[in-house]
Amino acid sequence: MHWKLNLLAGLCGVALIGAMFFFIPEPAATSNLQFSSLPQKTPPATKHLRPKAHLQVAPAVYNIKEGVLSHRTLYEALTSCEIPPSEVLSLSRSFRPVFDFRCAKPKDIYRVSLNDQNEIQKFVYKTSLTDEYEAIKKKDGSYTVQKREIALDKTVISKVFTINSSLYQAVADFGESQRIAGMIADIFAWDIDFYTAPRKGDRIAVVYERFSRNGHFVRYGKILAARYETDQKDYSAFLFNDGHFDNYFDENGQPLKNMFLRSPLKFGKMTSGYSIRRFHPICKRYKAHTGIDYGSPTGTPILATANGKVTFAGWKNGYGKLLIVRHPNGYETYYGHCSRLLKKPGQLVEQGQVVARVGQTGLATGPHVHYEVRIKGTPVNPNNLKKTRVTPLRPSLMAKFKKVVNERTLLVMNALREKAKLVNRPTETESLDSVRKKA
Repeated sequence: MHWKLNLLAGLCGVALIGAMFFFIPEPAATSNLQFSSLPQKTPPATKHLRPKAHLQVAPAVYNIKEGVLSHRTLYEALTSCEIPPSEVLSLSRSFRPVFDFRCAKPKDIYRVSLNDQNEIQKFVYKTSLTDEYEAIKKKDGSYTVQKREIALDKTVISKVFTINSSLYQAVADFGESQRIAGMIADIFAWDIDFYTAPRKGDRIAVVYERFSRNGHFVRYGKILAARYETDQKDYSAFLFNDGHFDNYFDENGQPLKNMFLRSPLKFGKMTSGYSIRRFHPICKRYKAHTGIDYGSPTGTPILATANGKVTFAGWKNGYGKLLIVRHPNGYETYYGHCSRLLKKPGQLVEQGQVVARVGQTGLATGPHVHYEVRIKGTPVNPNNLKKTRVTPLRPSLMAKFKKVVNERTLLVMNALREKAKLVNRPTETESLDSVRKKA
């Protein structure tokens, strides 16, 4: 009986141990269940766990060729580099809205980056120190073309020129371009006739901008202030923006220039004057001629005679291609028979700015510009407007203007004092003589 009980107990123990091994889960499975039951974020970089060296893309290696256009067309210059003609033509088409290669010059510089198949990937074209164009190939084979923005170094220069014979010679004697002389003459043109008025010993102090790039002179900027000294009278000019345009004013805020230029052309011959009754050569009858005609070759620049805003640009009856500019105080100017209109309605224009080109459109027997002035819609004789001055500065701007005047007057007077020191400085011989006299 006892041995049966022992046998039964042994069998139960074996069964219990087997059941324990059967129902205990594997450690790995238990670990996964425990972490998966917790809210966790899978790191996004898990699927990119590669050595960093595999992520780096080797830079494209291009064959770079550059040169000067010389006396060749761009097509000839690039095809001589074994670039396929189709590539050159595609580049030229993409460039057309930005730059026309028919205007290329012998000293223009090009730089082209090519791939292994000699296909253009990047192209840089330089026409001057300040004009550079860049083209980058797109996936469709065309190019994105843009003009590069070139940063220039600006310096403000103060100089004094003393007249011995003429203004132009005085400027040249100090190593400056006659462009500066022309700018000075334009500023004081309404008060000084530089062909007859200058006298030996007159002095002009000028504060102006010079722009350069990498140490090379590029161009002149604006004259910021100027002072012309004579035996009888001194003249001053200060550049100031009245809220719309840059103009020159004297130290009291009075404008230096007249409201209107004498003519819309720099060079031209008056072929027909203002008249209330003139025989029209085309209509063959007498009618009012409400403006002045200035004859000049087709394409001659037409200048805006005063600051204003374009209100009309298009075709208008016998005027042909016409540009109308509105000015302060109800004035309007008309420029008719143009071959090209360079401004659009709504654009601001400054006095002396090129706004159109002489032509022969409309009722015209030859190339000329019909120049007309109207006040509140009524035509008036342009010759009667020569002494009309630009509107003085508003009182609200005077405080700001006076600050500018004080700053620039200091620069002008310092330049004059430095010039006086140089003129009055004794020579080496004079210094020795004075020492001997004291001894």
